[in-house]
Amino acid sequence: MDQIEPAPVAAPPVWTGSVGPKSLAATGRVADGWIPGHAADWRSERYRASRPVIDEAAAAVGRDSSEIRTVFNFPGRITGRPLAATRDRAGRWIGGSVGQWVEELTSALLEHGTSGFILFSPSGGTPDVVSLGRWANEIVPAVREAIAKENGLPQSLT
Repeated sequence: MDQIEPAPVAAPPVWTGSVGPKSLAATGRVADGWIPGHAADWRSERYRASRPVIDEAAAAVGRDSSEIRTVFNFPGRITGRPLAATRDRAGRWIGGSVGQWVEELTSALLEHGTSGFILFSPSGGTPDVVSLGRWANEIVPAVREAIAKENGLPQSLT
């Protein structure tokens, strides 16, 4: 036998955490999703400079760049009370109350086409149990409800 038969199942999705121009272009040509490096979010200069590289590379090979999903690593504290500022001087998210998180994440989904988020602690790594509880029991359901309301859908369809 001199040929390899195709696998009977589809290939798994390809996701990258690319940062440099060559890897960003490769993301545009072949990846299904991208997680921007250095916890860069949709307001960061890194994202604004990187996403066009992905989109141009996708277009060059006939791909619809909107099919390349973006999920953000999102660090920050979940506080019991609203913070006066949810971003630092450099524009990086630092956290806030449940309501501030809901507002920020809902905006990212509705206005910037974000596909999702990965929560981690401000110092990197796994969030504490209290933050995970607030994330899972308060923030995520409230964001889903806001998205459903905005799109005129029952919450169960989001």
